[in-house]
Amino acid sequence: MFLLIAGLALIGFGVCLIANIKEIANRIFDFYASSMNTGRATRETFRYVGIGGVLVGMLWVAASFSMM
Repeated sequence: MFLLIAGLALIGFGVCLIANIKEIANRIFDFYASSMNTGRATRETFRYVGIGGVLVGMLWVAASFSMM
């Protein structure tokens, strides 16, 4: 049950990053840009992280169904 809830939450957060809902990806980048060497990273980098979050979330949801 934990995997299902965590997976759905991760999918939701990943979709928010991908769609940049309420400019969350931009705000996260602005927050971390002052404390890290951004190099060639842009605001789009956090949107790509959202894709990974959705994929991992889907794996967690699939794993939760195999345990039920």
